[in-house]
Amino acid sequence: MSLWHPLCLSCVIMPGTPRYAVIQDGSTFHVTWQCHNKDWLLKEEWAKRLYYQLLLKYKDRYQVQIYSYCFMSNHPHLTGYCQNKDFFSDFFRVVNSCFAKSYNRKMKRRGQVVMDRFKSPHIQTEAEHLKVMYYIDLNPKRAGMVDHPKEYAWSSYHYYALGKEDPLITEAPSYHILGSTASERQKAYQKMVEEILKNDWKTKQPYSSLPFIGNPDWVRTKVIELRSFERARFEEWKERYKKKFYIQNTG
Repeated sequence: MSLWHPLCLSCVIMPGTPRYAVIQDGSTFHVTWQCHNKDWLLKEEWAKRLYYQLLLKYKDRYQVQIYSYCFMSNHPHLTGYCQNKDFFSDFFRVVNSCFAKSYNRKMKRRGQVVMDRFKSPHIQTEAEHLKVMYYIDLNPKRAGMVDHPKEYAWSSYHYYALGKEDPLITEAPSYHILGSTASERQKAYQKMVEEILKNDWKTKQPYSSLPFIGNPDWVRTKVIELRSFERARFEEWKERYKKKFYIQNTG
């Protein structure tokens, strides 16, 4: 039986959508971004370590908690908690900017490192958050880099499944669903990953392209609200354009 259930696929995050229309104070998020031209700019150990250290340096200052992560060779995945939506955007702007400057300085290159705006779907429930965590743990397996997530160093699988200390991680509330002790939770986490590996680890999910991840009814409601918000913004833009055009042609 598949772990995944169908999501409402009728809406993707539009390039100009303000982040505050998707992420609010107190949101659980999934963040990802692509390296420029999808180049392998995160491939080297030092680049992954640099990005890790920047996240660790700034997360408390900007009131962001990191629940889980997986650093691939040309993009990272992160889930966590956003206490303040304004600080959330500032956090990733600072971290990504510092990463780009440091990377370019070391590699004696110029130009973009991060290709575009980072994506940040809003996760509704603890159960859905666990599914996203399992999914990103298995990214290296789907990419053919390892046979098992325990073989990949740059992910939070080692914390949740094996109990390895990780200063970047704030333990996810969703993790506590899995058991009353650390040992029980680790075994349950391992068991779920093993079940996925036996059945549908190849299945790709739209956890990066959708604005909302959760119960289909909740997702549908949030998508309707987002579409209404976008229509209102467009109407406001049209009115401003008409006024400007009218003034320019009658002035």
